[in-house]
This record gives sequence, C-alpha cells and structure tokens, in this order.
Amino acid sequence: MSLTDIPKKAGSFREMGYKLPVPDNNPAGGIRKSSPGTNIYHISYTPQTKEVSLFFWGCNFSCRGCLSKKGTGNYLLPENIHLFRDNPAETVQPPVHFLSVADVLSILGGLDIQTVLFEGQEPSLDESLPQLAKLIHTEFRTQNILCSNINKLVSLDDIDCIQLSLKAVTDSLHLDYTGKSNRNVLNNLKYLHAAGKKLSIASVLIPGYIDKDEIELIAGFISDINRGLPFNILPYFKAGQNKWRCPTISEMEDSERIAKKYLTHVYAWRGDEEIKYEVMKIY
Repeated sequence: MSLTDIPKKAGSFREMGYKLPVPDNNPAGGIRKSSPGTNIYHISYTPQTKEVSLFFWGCNFSCRGCLSKKGTGNYLLPENIHLFRDNPAETVQPPVHFLSVADVLSILGGLDIQTVLFEGQEPSLDESLPQLAKLIHTEFRTQNILCSNINKLVSLDDIDCIQLSLKAVTDSLHLDYTGKSNRNVLNNLKYLHAAGKKLSIASVLIPGYIDKDEIELIAGFISDINRGLPFNILPYFKAGQNKWRCPTISEMEDSERIAKKYLTHVYAWRGDEEIKYEVMKIY
C-alpha cells in the first residue's frame, strides 16, 4: 500500500457491527503453531480501494532499520502515522494473539474486497500462506499481492504480484544490514522474472549507508533483468538504535534521477505525501 492510499480518519471495525472471532491466546509471544493457525496478528482495511492488508509476524532477516522495531500495526492507521517520524527508545513487544485460517476467512467475509496484501514482516515463513492465498482467491476472487524479501520461495500459484523489498545488491552491505547474504534474493528475483511472475521492487535510501551509489547499483542490476520493472525508492525513517538520518527531499529526487538512467518506471517517495484514503484497523 502506498502513502497516498490512506484515510483522513479511521473508524472501528467493531463499531460497524461486525463480530470478530476470538483468537487463541499465546502468552509466550511466539508464533502459535496449533492447526489451523497462521502467523497473522493484525488486519487493516481501506474501504475506498477495497484493499485488505494481512500482517504476518516472523522474519528470516534481522534488518537494523526495520520499522517493526517500533510498531507492529499498519503505519498508515491514524493512530500510528506519527511512528514514521518518532523513534521510541524501547523496542516494541511481539504480538501474542494470532488468527487461524478460519478466523481470517470469517473476517474477510464481512468486507467488500478486491485486493489482499500479504505483508507485515515476512509472510513466506508461514506454512499456511499457499493454502490461505488459494482459499482467498477462490472465495473472494481477489488480486493477491505478496510483499516479501523472497529469500525463501513458497508456492506462488495464487499470488498475482510480488512486491520485493530489495535491501542491497552489494552482498557485504546486505549482510551487514540484514544478517544474511543476498544470494538467494538475487537468484530468486531472476527466477521469478523468467517464470513470468508480475514483479515490482522497492529499496530504501539510507544516507551514508545504503546511499545513492547503492541505489544506482540496484537499478543497474534490475535493468539487466528488465528495464521495465517498476522500481520504488523509499525514504528511510529512523528505527532501531543507529546513527542514520532520514534523507532529504533533494536526496530522494537525486536518487530517482540516477535510477531513471537504467529503468523506465521509477518513483521516489518524498516522505511527506498526503494521506488520501481511510485505513481502518479491523483486527
């Protein structure tokens, strides 16, 4: 979901008269594995665009600037929008409530939906993802979009588009930022493109770290695959205890110009975009 896809004010899903299932309680804060469970802990909904976001907990990267360090809900909710700029000293606690497949389908059944985003931390770690995507496809005829680092590939038969978060193409930099090599990511990107999957790619500009020179390398790598692949450049927002700063608007514009030397569809977010549509917390 983009920054412009958000509402001016939000309402409560419960206030609209919907009854939500009560999930199992997991006091330990880990991922509940009882069948048929999922790693989904949060759901948001944008009525105007008929878009649902399913948030999954758990990741195979340990990104030093991950926004999940300071908030677990959708940052586009009115009560969370301040978290883009704020940087609390304490790391947020993991969620303790997780939904089953039946819970998710029950909630979605009360909504008018056209698009479902599988996002959060890393959805591909959830063993129920392929089954859930198929059930949602079959029941609601939605466009299913997977937001992923694609370090691990699962069955994508019922995924219509993959939005890849590409941290870096310089392996040493990727390893320093995420704790993992990017070898699988880059190979999987080539594989998915060759397989005909619809793809878009996003990278975060971190001045002095993942800077414009790395953005240029990323754009060059993508262009070797397909110059027409969409590429979004996102501004870094402070998260975690590190010394990096947010990029200026001028730096974002410069990075966009650089990437456009290699790619035909590039957009750099400024970081001050106006919220356009209402996003609601439904679980």
